[in-house]
Amino acid sequence: MSRRKVLIICIDAGGHDYLAASDIPNIRRLAESGFYKCANSVIPSVTNVNNVSIAAGCFPATHGITTNYHVDRKTGSGEFVEDSRFLLVPTLFERAKSTGFAEKTALLVTKQKLLRMLEGGADIRIAAEAPSAEYVESVGAPESIYSAEINWWLFRALRRVLRDENPNIVFCSTTDWAQHKFAPDEEASQRHMAELDRILGEIVDDDPNREIYITADHGMSAKTDALDPGRWLTEHGVGASAIPIIKDRYVAHHGNLGGAAYIFLDDRSDSARAIALLSEAPGVEEIYTAAQAAETFKLHRDRIGDIFVLADCDTVFGELEQTQMDVRLRSHGSRHESYVPIIGYNSPWRPEDFSCNVDVGRLFLESILH
Repeated sequence: MSRRKVLIICIDAGGHDYLAASDIPNIRRLAESGFYKCANSVIPSVTNVNNVSIAAGCFPATHGITTNYHVDRKTGSGEFVEDSRFLLVPTLFERAKSTGFAEKTALLVTKQKLLRMLEGGADIRIAAEAPSAEYVESVGAPESIYSAEINWWLFRALRRVLRDENPNIVFCSTTDWAQHKFAPDEEASQRHMAELDRILGEIVDDDPNREIYITADHGMSAKTDALDPGRWLTEHGVGASAIPIIKDRYVAHHGNLGGAAYIFLDDRSDSARAIALLSEAPGVEEIYTAAQAAETFKLHRDRIGDIFVLADCDTVFGELEQTQMDVRLRSHGSRHESYVPIIGYNSPWRPEDFSCNVDVGRLFLESILH
């Protein structure tokens, strides 16, 4: 009896608008043969939070990854979240191997930080940003991390792994350079998606019986306004700092400006006053205390700020040299980038079984654990 083989693909920032605007006959073929579901991402709608949620099959309250940049509330020191030290649960690969489901597992990502976070239990581990000599020799040298072409390299490496290694469970995640730089209707964006689709078609033709899920970690929106919520509060008499949740080392993608932020108060007793002030701040759309945010968005209570804010569709938050700025960029993090597709092909489940991208990993885990 042949073993079940599962491929999960996360197209970074692969929102509905990018799929709708592009010539992607193979993805459409999968959706027509299977299903296409309009679903939610985890909020905050950023890379770390959502990729880990999918690849661990649970929400941040359980797996512990709530941001791209963690601030220690006791010491005030911060560090990038880019390895498994912050991960509180096993990955899909570890669970699949412990249950006997998988003889071989594979993790392929563009960003090296995701490899370090999710590599536990993965027999094959590839980051297009820094691949081993073996894959450079067989697939070619990858392009810059700041390019659309590096995702094409990743998909070519994915095809090679599937054909030569035949793993049972595979998680593959791209990077969103192209979406940060180009709108859905721009030629460069459409070319990026079309080439991913072309290689995906070859992957499907190699094994039409493979179980495939395609989703996104978040969407992407054009932004025109920037606000530093920490400066806004400080200027109004409440000492605070605000860390944009999107903050990572890939500054060229987004300038560390995103649609969500954790606010750390110098004095927590100022919370009510801070919330009142933030309600008057330009671009602030939603405000939550830490307790409210943890409950509403299933975040880990000990790994978020004192206040959680989400921006309106035009605004990003950041650590700025002035309180407000005009900007011109594409970014994510807010509720406005939290609507994503889920495409299932050869799936044992129905579209109504999915409401959030985390369900892709969750349902897989439930199926092998029960």
